[in-house]
Amino acid sequence: MSEQEINTLVTKTSSLSIMNNKQSKTVKEKQKPKKQKNRGTGAGGANTNLNGIKLEDKVRNTITKNSEVIESEKTKNKWKIETVMINGNENIRAPENAFKRYETKKYKTSKNDKLAGTIHPDDILISEIKKIINWIEAKVQKKSGSKQEVLQSYPNKIKNLKKRFPDYEINYIYVLDNYFKDNAKAEIKDLKDDNISFIFDNDTNFEKNLLKLIK
Repeated sequence: MSEQEINTLVTKTSSLSIMNNKQSKTVKEKQKPKKQKNRGTGAGGANTNLNGIKLEDKVRNTITKNSEVIESEKTKNKWKIETVMINGNENIRAPENAFKRYETKKYKTSKNDKLAGTIHPDDILISEIKKIINWIEAKVQKKSGSKQEVLQSYPNKIKNLKKRFPDYEINYIYVLDNYFKDNAKAEIKDLKDDNISFIFDNDTNFEKNLLKLIK
């Protein structure tokens, strides 16, 4: 065999070896199981967030359906400061970031004075005549997790709101996923003992009974 033939054979052998290695690596990568992401204890994940949004919408739709807008803020923001008539009473409605603008206009409260959970209410009705803040918070939980602990936070939230609005009564209202009825019994008992208003999302008279909780 000539030197040229030997070199050609070596080149072909090397190329074949490289191809086999690549194919072997590809097969191993395909066979390698995908890593599962740890979603945390009792992770409800995106579904819990989606269900939470649905419950918030249910609350807001109930308020909208049963109120008459007298005056509305001129803004491009999704959430507006509005003067509404509901239950025969005039209230300021300012859900989510609209409440932040309302507080800034009415009261020059420092950022450092606000607890994180007292900045963006799911919905809120403020009677400036009767001096009552109806703070409405919707909570959803489908598996065991942190939302039960959130139900323990209302004393601090009410205390913080009282500091910022000392002349107002704080009527804290929870709208709760039915899950909490059997899985947060101690928290529910505390709500009852402390006269904190709450309603479950599967209440057969949800609309009527939610409106009753608004002072």
